[in-house]
Amino acid sequence: MDTRNSRNGLVPRLGLVTTSIDGFNPKAKDRAESAVRRLFEELVAAKRIDPASLVIGRVENPWQATDAARKLAAAGADLIAIANVAFPNGQVFLTIATHPTLAKTPLVVMADPEPSIGEWATNAWCGVIMNNYVAKRLGRHIVTLPGPTDGPTFRTAFERVLSVARAIRLLRNDYLCRFGDAPSGFHSATDDQIAFAGVFGTRVDTVDLSAVMEVFRSGSARGYFGTQSFTDADVEATAREISTQAEILVDHDMLTRGVRLYHALRAIVRANGYTSAACRCWPESNEPVIGISSCMAMGQLLARGDVTAAGCEGDWPTAVAQTIGTLLTGKPAACLDWVNYTAGSEIVQLGHCGMGICGHMAPCAARASKGGASPDSPTNAIACHPVLRQFGKTMGPVHIGQFEYGPKTGLCILRTTDGRFKLLSFRGESSPQTAKGILYSATDVKVSDPVRLNRLIIEHGFPHHLAVALGDMSAEVAMLCGYLGIEHVTPDE
Repeated sequence: MDTRNSRNGLVPRLGLVTTSIDGFNPKAKDRAESAVRRLFEELVAAKRIDPASLVIGRVENPWQATDAARKLAAAGADLIAIANVAFPNGQVFLTIATHPTLAKTPLVVMADPEPSIGEWATNAWCGVIMNNYVAKRLGRHIVTLPGPTDGPTFRTAFERVLSVARAIRLLRNDYLCRFGDAPSGFHSATDDQIAFAGVFGTRVDTVDLSAVMEVFRSGSARGYFGTQSFTDADVEATAREISTQAEILVDHDMLTRGVRLYHALRAIVRANGYTSAACRCWPESNEPVIGISSCMAMGQLLARGDVTAAGCEGDWPTAVAQTIGTLLTGKPAACLDWVNYTAGSEIVQLGHCGMGICGHMAPCAARASKGGASPDSPTNAIACHPVLRQFGKTMGPVHIGQFEYGPKTGLCILRTTDGRFKLLSFRGESSPQTAKGILYSATDVKVSDPVRLNRLIIEHGFPHHLAVALGDMSAEVAMLCGYLGIEHVTPDE
């Protein structure tokens, strides 16, 4: 993904503060602080945090805390970890948590357990409870982590916080390109752009489809970062590459026109520094000048990391959910429909026209002749869509098949009538046994409580599109919702 409009590097910048009062056992405090610093050094060495991350310690009074907050703000920390190595001065957390520049920076407070040395040595976790009391009254979300700092449970939890902090930082730098508006009647595919910017950080820009058609024709796009161009040779090279990744069931002209549309969209993305996208993929793209559907082109944007999201039917709010899934898993998240009655089976059908993602589809041997999808078509193929959606007109090229098997997390964003945000998430598992074999891009997942999932969708009024992340990151989603201050809705509790 092009990260020119965010800070260089994809790992978070950590600000670590160790704190205690002057009392309690000096050796116990030193041991706790040494463990925290070892954690920091290991994360730097493993390239899990930005090398410009910083350690500030040992902070014992409010004036030192004021200086620490200034340094954290100047460093642009993505995550602030306050490690109580003993009972802290009560002003330290308050000073950092109320610093205006750090108002939206994720905070984690941690402490090792009381050492078993026969005396009251640190009282560190009591300090965490003290800090949590302050956070609740400030309305400031924090994550509290118990040690021991060098234990596997703590390390797993801390890695999860780092992943969420990284996702939040990149989400707040998201610049989403909306290629055209949503089709008529797709009411959930548009919303208050300023409200989304205020909570998630996403900014939305619109590029008219006429501009896409011109770039498709000319092979050149001009934007904030100058001109981006592509050639017929570039198109042919990409078509050959795609042919090694999926069975091709369409003629060469349809394939190359689909690839040319991909290059046109990518040129616009790169010329302007967009990080995510949504596309009015029908009906105009099937008419001259382009003459083919957008599915494969949008899937290629995701597959090649040009964008973190590619929402179907102009649905940029669902593209925000896609970006969350992509950033938390490191794999491109899909934009799908709730296809069937959700409570009717433990296998929930999630699918869309044909925006499969090369490199992330379930393998299957080809069983069909060229010319289009049929009931015998492979499940990883560039084909014509078998559904006569547009008055008998051929739709293609589309990338049909099941997404790679394994854990999945569904994500669906809703903004209520009073302006609050809700994020629905649910866990599922896809496999050859859950796949329904319908000819579109899909993941049919087994869920633990389909009845409750359906009830939550209907009662809260979630939209008909959702993002599906390729992995289980339900714990990270709950943590992200806490940091962003939005309601997390899930059937998995």
